[in-house]
Parts: sequence; structure tokens; C-alpha cells
Amino acid sequence: MITTLLLAARVAKVFALPLPLRRREEQEVMFRLQKREFILLPAFIVAGAIAYGVYSKWTEEGLRRTEADMKSNLPLRVDQNTTLVDVKYDRTHKVYWYVIDKADQFDPQEKARQVQDGVCANAENSLTMKKEGFSYEYHYRTKDGLALTDFKITSCE
Repeated sequence: MITTLLLAARVAKVFALPLPLRRREEQEVMFRLQKREFILLPAFIVAGAIAYGVYSKWTEEGLRRTEADMKSNLPLRVDQNTTLVDVKYDRTHKVYWYVIDKADQFDPQEKARQVQDGVCANAENSLTMKKEGFSYEYHYRTKDGLALTDFKITSCE
């Protein structure tokens, strides 16, 4: 035991540091590392929040521009009986409003099937619905505003 203490004292003397000071320095170094890590964690969190905010703003502005571009082309004749009259784009869904000229020539179930097939034919649409919970909503009305059908597509399964 005495030999170990003498050896420790010699090593401390070589480095010109008393033994307790070396331990204190080690503790200070560990504290500085922990302090640096403590500062870095909030910095990463803040950077992530800022990046998300910028992305969200960029996404929302893009959606507003796309919606405005689409609305500038409305009303848009889709076929002999159907006119797209309004749209709304959001981060979680898109909504379309149509006017049907001749309600007696409109089959709500067939229209819903056709639209579902069209939306799901696009792999990107299907993936967006599956991964992000995105949806497409459709409203069909007569010229007088009577509801013919309303439906929402939330998946392609």
C-alpha cells in the first residue's frame, strides 16, 4: 500500500500536479463535456424547429400558389356534363367542387369509382395517402346547388 502511494506521488511529481488536482481536472473535463452536450442538445432542437417552420411555410406557400393558379383557370369544363368550380388545397387534403349540368345523366356510384381509380392510378397519390394521411374530397352539385354526391378518398386499398 505504501509502495502504491509512493508511486502515485512520484507520477504526480513528474507532471508537477498533486494527485487530488489531477482528479479534479478530470472531473472538470467531464463537466465541460457534459455542459457542452447540454448546450448542443437544445441547439439541435432549436435548429430542427426552425427547419420545420421554414419547411412548413414553404409548403403552405407552395400550396397557396398552386391553389391560386388552379382557381385562376376556373370554372373549368371537365366534360360535357361536369364543370369544376372551386378547389381548396391544404397540407392534409385537397377539396374539389363540381357542378353537374344534367343530373339525370349523373351516376354517383360510377363517378366515385372513376375518381377513386384516377386518384389511385397515380402512385405518388397513393403513397401520400398511406404515409401522411392525405385525402381527396369531392362535392358534386346541380346548377341549383342541390347535392348529388359527396365523397372522400383516404386510401387506395
